[in-house]
Amino acid sequence: MSHRLPPLNGLRSFEAAARHLSFTRAADELCVTPGAVSQQVKSLEDALGIALFRRLPRSLVLTDAGEAYLPAIISAFDIISKATESAAPALQGRTLRLGITPHIARAAASTVRKLRQAATVKEAVKLRLTDDLAELLDGRLDAMLRAAGGSHPGLHIDRLVLAGVGGTETPVMLLTHPGLAGCREHRRLLRRLKEMA
Repeated sequence: MSHRLPPLNGLRSFEAAARHLSFTRAADELCVTPGAVSQQVKSLEDALGIALFRRLPRSLVLTDAGEAYLPAIISAFDIISKATESAAPALQGRTLRLGITPHIARAAASTVRKLRQAATVKEAVKLRLTDDLAELLDGRLDAMLRAAGGSHPGLHIDRLVLAGVGGTETPVMLLTHPGLAGCREHRRLLRRLKEMA
């Protein structure tokens, strides 16, 4: 049986843009330009004959058709992901190598301690104290928690606020290689960090 499918790159771009409500952040996750994401979504919209987004001057909003279409696409990607992990066991349980700068380890000690305990139990994250951004850039780390601020072209950036010492808040950035941004392990780490905030 032949399946009638829309452009798959368009589906990936649509799903990422819908999650972020931003072509720029979707492009960062998918390692392409915002223009490429916009073009792929437009191609998908043309193939479907419907508008999926309303493009506002500084944001995106899903149309009713886009909101109705999105859950099925998310579900389909989830099914494909699970089938791929079953077929290729080497992809299961990837350990994310996370560097944490010593400053963050001190400022948000309780969060880092909880993260270390969770990492020990589930082995999903391997932590290393380091302030050397080169370790991330040359692939010895997958992600790095650093103090907020500065420009990091070529890296995916998630901005978070962690619970600091004495009830203070510590703004941080989770820097990730774009190819890993949005993967299951990255999403799990982000969720865990937000829960610990």
